[in-house]
Amino acid sequence: MGCTLIGAGAIGGSMAAWLSRAQTEVLYVDVIEEHVRTMKEKGLTIKIPPDKDFNVPIRAILLNDLNTMDDIVFLATKSQHTRHAMRKIAPLLPQKGYIVSLQNGINEYIIAEYVGRERVIGAFVNWAADYIEPGVIQFGGKGEFIIGELNGEITPRLLNLQKICSVFQPVKLSHNIMQELWSKQINICAMFATGITHLLIPDGLDFEPTQETVACLVLEAMQVPAKLGISLVPFEDFRPNLYRAGRYHEALKVTADHYRSMLKNYTGLYRDLAVRKRRSEIDGTVGFIVELGQKLGLPLPLCQSFIQIVHEIEANIRPICTENLLELKTYYQKFYPDGLQKLILQVSQ
Repeated sequence: MGCTLIGAGAIGGSMAAWLSRAQTEVLYVDVIEEHVRTMKEKGLTIKIPPDKDFNVPIRAILLNDLNTMDDIVFLATKSQHTRHAMRKIAPLLPQKGYIVSLQNGINEYIIAEYVGRERVIGAFVNWAADYIEPGVIQFGGKGEFIIGELNGEITPRLLNLQKICSVFQPVKLSHNIMQELWSKQINICAMFATGITHLLIPDGLDFEPTQETVACLVLEAMQVPAKLGISLVPFEDFRPNLYRAGRYHEALKVTADHYRSMLKNYTGLYRDLAVRKRRSEIDGTVGFIVELGQKLGLPLPLCQSFIQIVHEIEANIRPICTENLLELKTYYQKFYPDGLQKLILQVSQ
């Protein structure tokens, strides 16, 4: 059984390369012409220092040239490109086909608008990788990989998908994938805060002057799943109960420690802003939380200020620097002059 990968960048491309190496037929689809051309001519190279690099010959095509898809479709575009991709691929999805989101953010809601909830499988992905240049991806380290039907059932297609993807790494099954997806979404608030500086993920989270501010971003965001009745769950680098207990120094250390030994120690947001000089995923991740929070009557003012800082960096009217985090701290002190206690109580109820 073949697969179609929409978005052959760091996350999708790295996983698919292992599938291709195991003789699974994968069609790689992307919008970057040079990336597609290089993959067609030279294959896809996965760099794993110091000496585990490998290359796989593949089939690759531009999204605009796509006219047919396999039953299994992995969607691995940036979150802000989800609707654009879905408008193209939804009409091509086979009758028994389904879409697996390998993206940051909670895009399953958007995907379901185009193909229906029954044709969507959620995926929690926590491995690390970076797009280095056309045809080359650096793998930064493995992490949890969890998949689940949106209705919580363990179906034959879910078991089949687990088997196919296990050549890459172990795959867990979930009866409530939204718990894992929301947990990752909340943790992104802390990690992305480091992306408005030149600090590595561990260094940004260890930066004592703004640790309470970063914790506030997390606690603000945690109000949204709490309001929705969705319980957050711990995973490798996230401990929601530590935040609820006010032990945010320990919570941030858990996340920082996870990335200390990884080859990938900058966020995707930082690489978009500083390296690739393009629009980031802030609106599809933290922005999604704020938008939903507003609908629920939760203003999330610090998250809004954080998004604005990122937008100003994107518009080249603000540099990337540690002072951005310090400025965010002044907003925190303005919005929460009495500290974090009210937020802690709000998310602990």
